[in-house]
Amino acid sequence: MDMGLKNKVAIVTGGAMGVGKAMAQALAREGVTIAIADINESEAIKTAKEIEQNINRAIAIKCDVRENKEVQAAIATAIDTFGRIDILCNNAGIVGPQGPWVDLSEEGFDLVMGINFRGMFLFNKYVLPHMIRQKRGKIIMTSSCAGKTGEEYNGVYSASKGAIWNMTHSLAKEVGQYGINVNAICPAAMDTELMEKVYRERSEYFGLDTEELRAKIKGGYIVPGDLSVIDTANVVVFLASDKTNMMAGQGVNITGGIEMH
Repeated sequence: MDMGLKNKVAIVTGGAMGVGKAMAQALAREGVTIAIADINESEAIKTAKEIEQNINRAIAIKCDVRENKEVQAAIATAIDTFGRIDILCNNAGIVGPQGPWVDLSEEGFDLVMGINFRGMFLFNKYVLPHMIRQKRGKIIMTSSCAGKTGEEYNGVYSASKGAIWNMTHSLAKEVGQYGINVNAICPAAMDTELMEKVYRERSEYFGLDTEELRAKIKGGYIVPGDLSVIDTANVVVFLASDKTNMMAGQGVNITGGIEMH
């Protein structure tokens, strides 16, 4: 199916690795030009080169999403290079410390909320004026099923993703009048670098076997198979397309049935 994305321009935050990389690759395969904004400059450059050599035009931009000036500079670079931004995949995030709320440090809390929530706030703040002038745009926020129901021993991550979920609603109501669709994806656990950190740290904290913990976390799927970054990226392509012009403020579950509301 032609998704009508050819010659569109997307900026993907946290696009160097994991699900962000899969998003960038999937969009590029549909003809989208890609700007990867990521603090991991070496991996961002590597991913951008892979896309440019094998799929479509792409650039890498070093960016700490917590820093106002770096966010503005990344957006300016994307626009200067490609002329506009049609799609924002607001994806950069970390898992952060595992364990009970009472044991979480203030530093860990600030780090997670800074990257996961402040970073999305800043990119929305500075991309939206361009989209409003264009009177069109797609913003896809990476939330999580943990942001809908919360997850024990992963509290600050769950809280940050819940805040993103609520920001999706608020933004969608504000900017829909300009032809801008704001929606969120809410995936469950996938085999990414972030989830490896969860398995490792939670296993160490509670003295559990890592593989048993992995099986427990992923054991709620009601459909056979493993959830992959490709499953999530395919939904992002759909949300970025004109097929979803009448979708706003939605949080699409990609969970194998773990989450259903």
